[in-house]
Amino acid sequence: MNRIKEIRQEKNLSQTDIAKALGVTRQAISLYEKGDREPKLETWQKLADFFGVSVPYLQGISDIKDLDRVSTFEKFYESLETTPDGKSVKVPIDEALALSNGLQIKEFLTINDAILNGQNEHLSINDLENYKKITANFDAENLADIDEINFNITQLYLIMLNAIQGKKKDKKALSKINKIIEIYLGLDEEDKWDGLPITLKKQRSENKEE
Repeated sequence: MNRIKEIRQEKNLSQTDIAKALGVTRQAISLYEKGDREPKLETWQKLADFFGVSVPYLQGISDIKDLDRVSTFEKFYESLETTPDGKSVKVPIDEALALSNGLQIKEFLTINDAILNGQNEHLSINDLENYKKITANFDAENLADIDEINFNITQLYLIMLNAIQGKKKDKKALSKINKIIEIYLGLDEEDKWDGLPITLKKQRSENKEE
């Protein structure tokens, strides 16, 4: 059972208080608390941020309430009990898996917010809205999907950074990736801009005075 109601009551907040803060209905909060409706991943993160806890703790799959302790894997391992010989730590598998899920969700939402924002000139307004709707519907069943997205975007970013530094292996990989993207977008040598001026049809102004 999740801890939404438990933490809300600890903080002396009403369902209406939470609903207003998240921009949802009071009924939605009630359904989340009773487990009759599963929040989307984005909503889980908003709730966790509001309460100052991790998503896994709020979901009831972790017993670690201290947010700083599960902010990174390093801090998590530093907090674990060591073996008598002092050479190893005892890792609770359930907590480690819960931490992994929580960090995956946060990493994905950070990447998603960075790409799907109004300042991204590579996406049209329609594209932004469409992709926001897709990711807004991600739930626990999409954890494997977001893990793959996180991994691939991270690797692509590192390849690009290494290619900029002139590393041959990365430059070769980036060239192949760019070619795949061009094919996907339907671009080829004939479609590329040759540097000459282009002609656009002038649009009539709807507000032109008669």
